[in-house]
Amino acid sequence: MKKFVVLIVWAIVLIANANAFDVNLLANNKEAFSRELSKQDETQVDQWSHGHPLGEEELKARAVKSLSETFNEMERIDTNCEVGLIARLQTDAIKHEIITSEKEVVTFITYLRRHDLIDDILYKLMRDSAKISFELAAASETRLSGHVRNTYTRQNSGVDLEKLYAPVKTWPDDIKKCSLDTYYHITQDIKWNGPKDRYFQMQKLNYQAVTKGVISVQVFNKLEILRKRSVLSWPIYFKRYADVINNAKDKLTKNPELKATNDFTAEYVSRKQGLTQRGNLYATYNSTQVMMLAQIIEKTAKRMDSRLVTLNWQYTDDPNGETQVYIFSPMEQYRAAIKMLRKDMAEVMRSDAFKGTGLEYSHLIAAAYETGYIRSEELDYILKFEDFWNPKIPKWKTYANFAFSLAGTATFYLPPPWNIIGAIGLVFAQGKYVYGDPEADPDDNWNVII
Repeated sequence: MKKFVVLIVWAIVLIANANAFDVNLLANNKEAFSRELSKQDETQVDQWSHGHPLGEEELKARAVKSLSETFNEMERIDTNCEVGLIARLQTDAIKHEIITSEKEVVTFITYLRRHDLIDDILYKLMRDSAKISFELAAASETRLSGHVRNTYTRQNSGVDLEKLYAPVKTWPDDIKKCSLDTYYHITQDIKWNGPKDRYFQMQKLNYQAVTKGVISVQVFNKLEILRKRSVLSWPIYFKRYADVINNAKDKLTKNPELKATNDFTAEYVSRKQGLTQRGNLYATYNSTQVMMLAQIIEKTAKRMDSRLVTLNWQYTDDPNGETQVYIFSPMEQYRAAIKMLRKDMAEVMRSDAFKGTGLEYSHLIAAAYETGYIRSEELDYILKFEDFWNPKIPKWKTYANFAFSLAGTATFYLPPPWNIIGAIGLVFAQGKYVYGDPEADPDDNWNVII
């Protein structure tokens, strides 16, 4: 009987370990340096860690353990709540004697980023969530924050306030029901013209609700915190982040990098949002889409590395009848692979999965990098192609310089990563969806391979 009990316990342990969250997925191996940490942040957290009673090695070990426990608990209760994440992290960090009070959690989060235990995306998400968490906890029960002179809103005059604010009369617990999600869904039930007007309409409706006794003063103050913090404008939320790191990050490599060696994701920044290419990838695509984009590059590489590519003609209906086989030269194979890549891009852009995403060539690179198919040292080669696909000199000279830079040798013959990166560079040069030229060339048929 005792042996049977031991076997059951051992089986439970194995199952628990099999389903355990891999904390290494959170570790930063994609960003060469932080765009979020200031020098002052680094100095302050270094002083904090150097003077910590646990000692630096023990502190780091407990930090990893605490982070692992936090994310395992989040997975166990199946929640993606930003505020709930902070509450859980505070609890675990205090339990492991990393911090002594909840207010120190921002310092701990900064420590995690400083030591690459998390990346910039998660650091910013947790830092901003922590600030909101503190403010929500301190929301007054008796004093209104701010005042609106005119609470009338013509476009939302017919809104049923009781129905609209029913989800927050009892404030979400941020475990099974998330405060940020609830606030977002409330805003979907009102009329607004653009993001700024959405916040303006919510401000008026919040005041109507509290003055008419629909919601309490504390609930009003909490709603105003979310409004003032512009939580609806965050480019990335925890649910999307968890999806991509769990299901896409480093999924196309058996040996993930330990540290990024160049600043691709920090140098190439979206002009619209101030996001890095990696940040833009997380903000725009889910894990399935990221894998699909990365697999376009993967398929291209396999086509270019094929040992034999042929074009077959069958002259009759008889499969054993007369045929002709044309064997592609290395350069023909290379050019066909480029054409196929562009065909794959066209098919993806036409699919429902990518409708409205504004797919760009740079997203392919970011996706291939995120999934581990392209490594950070290979990104250096991509950067060297910038003058080629975004030329500052006449196109004929660009092509000539490119050819001579390879010493007259076809890119196909060069060792990796040139076979992959060379294809990407040429596609950029030939493609129509690049900076300053958003429209497709009407004379260019992406479905034509030869």
